[in-house]
Amino acid sequence: MIESLKKSFNVYSKNPFLYVWASMMYICVLIATILAAAGLIVVYFITMAIFNQAVDPQSLPTLAIGSVVGLLLMLLLSGLNAALAGAYHSAFWKEKTTLTAFYAYAIDKAPTNFAILLMREIVWLLLAGPGIAIYIYFLSGTPYMDLLTGGYVLSVTFVIHMIFTPALLAAGAFGTDIYNSLKHAFDFLKRRHIFFVGQYIVFAVTWFLNFVPFLQFATIFFAYPVVYTAMINMMEEAVKIQKEED
Repeated sequence: MIESLKKSFNVYSKNPFLYVWASMMYICVLIATILAAAGLIVVYFITMAIFNQAVDPQSLPTLAIGSVVGLLLMLLLSGLNAALAGAYHSAFWKEKTTLTAFYAYAIDKAPTNFAILLMREIVWLLLAGPGIAIYIYFLSGTPYMDLLTGGYVLSVTFVIHMIFTPALLAAGAFGTDIYNSLKHAFDFLKRRHIFFVGQYIVFAVTWFLNFVPFLQFATIFFAYPVVYTAMINMMEEAVKIQKEED
């Protein structure tokens, strides 16, 4: 764990621009993607207004449009996460990722990452869902059960996200398909599970700090790339993944 962080930091310190550039591309494309999704919703409202139709948030057309836009947004965001991992991996090997290559890679890997995320959420629902349902229908009035249920859900969320992160790293940083991403993730966790738990805790804290005002500038452009790249490097060394070419 420490070795991966040191190696990642040393590479970053020699050429930080490549990492900063990758983070900037991600932020810019992320904002553009969210605005595009919001634009689709606005177009729907304008279309309904042109035909003099009232917009009911609970109506079937509104729910259908909202669902389609939401799924499309999740698909594209999955691809952006893959592209960010790929850009950080390229930066580690002193290779610059262009904006067009970043966007093209995001579109190409979006289905793979989205499928892995979908599997992750299904597993989460199977494990956390029963606990949430029991609390809502039977234990909502019991003292301290809200804290216990919240702690259980947070623990399940942390573990499930940690287990699926190597698969997302493999798909994004190395371009592997769904099967190979899951296979590499299993091999990696089998060999480096203890070290990865420590690495992932550092990553989770860094990810959280990305949302703290002002401090986020230091984490998004420095700490996050270093920690993220350290995870990628740890996985690459553990399972000897070769980057797949299209």
